[in-house]
Amino acid sequence: MDKKNIKANVNDVYKTIYTAENTNRLRILTRLEYKKSFVSQFEKMMKIDRKIISFHLSKLEESGLVTSEYGLKTYSKTRPMAVRYYSLTTKGEEVTKKLKSVLSV
Repeated sequence: MDKKNIKANVNDVYKTIYTAENTNRLRILTRLEYKKSFVSQFEKMMKIDRKIISFHLSKLEESGLVTSEYGLKTYSKTRPMAVRYYSLTTKGEEVTKKLKSVLSV
């Protein structure tokens, strides 16, 4: 690997760590380790505004740690509603495990 590729790789790693180390983003990543979720679920869990959660989710998605897909949310009392489900990518799973192991020391 030449110096240019090494530098680009180091920059990618730095950007990924910088993105994931934010407290709110780390909480989102930890939640997504166990199940895919949508913004309203994060809002209830984290007790912060959905605009802030959407901002963090977009940063995580840009960095390749999270992916999203549209699906239907159904409850017995209401009609189905389209929501955007978020889940971890393979890269997101690896980064989350590594960050949790480092931060738990």
